[in-house]
Amino acid sequence: MKRKLADVAELHEGKGHCVKAGDIKLVIVKWQGAIYALENKCPHLGLPLGKGKIEGGEIVCPFHGSRFDIKTGANTDWIAAVAGIPLPVWTRGLLAFGKKPQPVKLFPASVDGGDVFVEL
Repeated sequence: MKRKLADVAELHEGKGHCVKAGDIKLVIVKWQGAIYALENKCPHLGLPLGKGKIEGGEIVCPFHGSRFDIKTGANTDWIAAVAGIPLPVWTRGLLAFGKKPQPVKLFPASVDGGDVFVEL
């Protein structure tokens, strides 16, 4: 089901915009003129990604530094920091709590006029 979830004017280049559709929480990102919609939940511990920085086409989990490609959802780095403090590589496995790297879920997004629609 396609739903209007934002206005293009609400989005700022390279910054996440958090919305809710029923019980689904999303982050809508405008990056290089395109619009992407990701689940607002890091697959590591389920914490919100919405306040994470957008760097080089990736959203960075603000809690554990995991990175996800906003175009594909692919994980590009897993558990790289705690509260913004970088971790040595040897400690990352400990803080992963046995979880393997996973992608973040994407939802197809489109723009019609000034409205942002997301396929749920």
